[in-house]
Amino acid sequence: MHRTRSARQHAVRTVGALVALGVALLAVPGHSLEPAGAAVRAPGDPRSPIEHIVFVIKENRSFDHYFGALPDPGDDLNGSTTAACYRKATPGVVDTFTMPRAHDPMPQDVSHANWTFYTAYHGGKMDGFCHERGAIVKATGEDIADSQMQAGDIPNYWAYAKTYGIADRMFASWRGASFANNVFAIAGQSGRYSTLLDRRAIYGNPQDPIAGSHTWGCDNSAGTTVSMIDLVGQLSEVFPCFGFPSIPSLLDDAGLDWRFYSAQDGSHFVHSGIAAIDSIRCAPGDAPPCTDPNPYWDAHVTDGARILDDADAGDLPAVSWFLPKATEHPPKTACAGENATVKAVNAIMQGPDWDSTAVVVWWDEWGGFYDHVKPATAEGVDDGVTGLNELISYGFRVPLLVISPWVKDGTLDNGGYASHAFYSHASFARFVEWAFSLPTMDAADDLANYIATEPKPANLTDFFDFSSTTPPKGELLLSARACSPLNAAQKAYIRIWNDD
Repeated sequence: MHRTRSARQHAVRTVGALVALGVALLAVPGHSLEPAGAAVRAPGDPRSPIEHIVFVIKENRSFDHYFGALPDPGDDLNGSTTAACYRKATPGVVDTFTMPRAHDPMPQDVSHANWTFYTAYHGGKMDGFCHERGAIVKATGEDIADSQMQAGDIPNYWAYAKTYGIADRMFASWRGASFANNVFAIAGQSGRYSTLLDRRAIYGNPQDPIAGSHTWGCDNSAGTTVSMIDLVGQLSEVFPCFGFPSIPSLLDDAGLDWRFYSAQDGSHFVHSGIAAIDSIRCAPGDAPPCTDPNPYWDAHVTDGARILDDADAGDLPAVSWFLPKATEHPPKTACAGENATVKAVNAIMQGPDWDSTAVVVWWDEWGGFYDHVKPATAEGVDDGVTGLNELISYGFRVPLLVISPWVKDGTLDNGGYASHAFYSHASFARFVEWAFSLPTMDAADDLANYIATEPKPANLTDFFDFSSTTPPKGELLLSARACSPLNAAQKAYIRIWNDD
């Protein structure tokens, strides 16, 4: 049943009508141009038909691993079906080969720690993925790091890419495992811009002294530490709870609602990012480790299944994050994670908020899997406003999908658009700030904080076409698939793994 749109949605349509009369809403990728004489927008006012942004959080897959084999009739997408592996025993010899089909589920995890980045990177040659710890399965000799999904393996993700939007220059902000990128995606930094931390950035994952802890952040056990790295490479340890601003802070200040649809019980999960921000996780007067009841947290962090009800009721907040339990971290299956995404996206498409929503599906880091594109280097090394440097940025390419009726038409099979703008996890904050006329957090979301030679993250607006009152895209309702079960060895592996 079609539901009546809200007054705000009608007001947003007025913006679309102005655009249709020739007002250029977008000038160049990542920038906007206001019409002459336009009234200054108050923080919180949408500047396009997009009034709901849903971030879907995924883990540990590279671009080439997932989308390198995606059909591309216009040769517009920078993917590869071949990989390279240098021979340690024969200096100067590099084997180049067609990547085999990836297993799903994987027999094991592949290392993706910071030191592993340099193993795979191999001085910029991009031919050391085969030498990562866990890349080779001992029982079979298979090189699973240099494998990729092929036709039929993740058909729904490929369908979204071929119909809506996909980026082929999305680079992880951190050259290592998940925690720093999870925080980066919620705050536009991992500490480098904070004078409270002496510009130290997250370097590792929290190490909790209580075995089996399933949380990363302010509610970790006492004695938990996470490694931090300063501008010259010195390491130190802190408790993983931080005082810098975050996207929810901007939304609160503008009177906009936000929600984090979490896996498990709605209160703890290692990849939430927000759990490491003290102003969100800690109740007033509670000092880390934060364990006191927090009504603010409980009002915003809710069970993951609620996203289906909110989408159906037209009750999506301005910005939300959806973290399903099926995160796609090997050996957990890509299939189960894809199903969780499809279920949520179907609900959004069938709900009354679809015409005003952008769904952004992002992965936190490469998970040990091959990618052929050499990452850019962040060159800021001073102790002033420049916050990034080559000790932390950038990591390998990761997938990024944008699903919305407002995504522009492109050259992929079903009109999908391939964006070639440079993106990082800072792009998410930039998109939220652009969409709702918000100030920056003075972190990696603020382009003034970059020196001339550093790549500047675009704000996702390159994906969109607001030139008409009618959105370019329709609905694409997809079906969940039957997934291969994990065998006993894979289940045993997960019981003792590091879910990073």
